[in-house]
Amino acid sequence: MPAEPVPMTWLMNFAKPFRLRVTSTSGGRHVTGSYHYVHRAVDLAGPREEMMRCARAALARPDQFREVFYDPLGKYVKNGRVRLGHIGGHEDHVHLAR
Repeated sequence: MPAEPVPMTWLMNFAKPFRLRVTSTSGGRHVTGSYHYVHRAVDLAGPREEMMRCARAALARPDQFREVFYDPLGKYVKNGRVRLGHIGGHEDHVHLAR
């Protein structure tokens, strides 16, 4: 069985069909302990419909993600589990972490 691709490669491949632009990887300002700082998270932005499609696709397989944040969904993934509510600060982009 081949080795799993590094988290960023996997995340970029997952996001590719949604035609969203990457707005942040390991740079920028994020909360302390963010997966961004260890190259395990990506922020994506673009048309609202595409962000919603991307977030819903990720939410459909929560066990493959450490985090999925997109506030308009009203649900998010944290540590591979779906939770109800809003994380805050993720209205204009989708955050994916693996």
